[in-house]
Amino acid sequence: MNKEISLVLSGGGARGLTYIGVIEELERNGYIIKSIAGTSIGALIGGVYAAGKLQEFKKWVTSLSKYDVFKLMDFTLKLGFIKMDRVFDEIKKIIGECDFSCLSIDLKIVAADLSTTKEVIFDKGDLFDAIRASIAYPTIITPHYINGGIVNPMPLNIVQDYNNTIIAVDLSSDIEYKQQTINTDYSFIKKLIKSWRGSKKKKEQWSYIKLIDQSLSTMNKQLTRLSLKLYKSDILIKISVDSGGFFDYYNANELIEYGRKQTKKYLNP
Repeated sequence: MNKEISLVLSGGGARGLTYIGVIEELERNGYIIKSIAGTSIGALIGGVYAAGKLQEFKKWVTSLSKYDVFKLMDFTLKLGFIKMDRVFDEIKKIIGECDFSCLSIDLKIVAADLSTTKEVIFDKGDLFDAIRASIAYPTIITPHYINGGIVNPMPLNIVQDYNNTIIAVDLSSDIEYKQQTINTDYSFIKKLIKSWRGSKKKKEQWSYIKLIDQSLSTMNKQLTRLSLKLYKSDILIKISVDSGGFFDYYNANELIEYGRKQTKKYLNP
């Protein structure tokens, strides 16, 4: 198999931290990433890697405690319930001033223009702005010029013309998840969010937002399935949807290790 690859990274919140383990395992096995197409968290990890800053990002995200993650969440109820400005400030510090023309590999970031409902592909201009546009998630993370990757959460179509081996990573697989060696407690964020709910009005707002989020997650999964049927990939690395929640960024070490193990599994079936 051709070791020069086009890597396709789908959306899926904190589960996208598995991409760090995926990339490290691919490189360990001699694969050369020539191009990346990513949406949402896939755009973030793909962009950080293309900018040569993956290890700096890994060092930051693996240092986050549960309390650190909660402090980074700046809650709002304007066009989303999390602005994530503090998170994006940290990401911008890591990336620095970076234009697509400065990248060592071909990178395409996918977002959606909600005014036209059409897919938008970024491959030039400011890298951070493209990542910020793609990672926005309607009703959850506030928009940035153009909204998030809800039109094409699995951008396989973008890499079909390359002569590379195509490796795609699906963050919404229904496969069984077995906890890794690192202890995981998913209750912490839930407790903090529960305390934030407060009044009856906020409880009603939270229930509404949760309903929308579940609906969009279902849509995201179905669009991913459709993309996988329509477009080919030579290797599909499956990540269990049960491996982490949307906000489980404090669980980076567990997710990275899981991504590494899943990559090893699908490279050597």
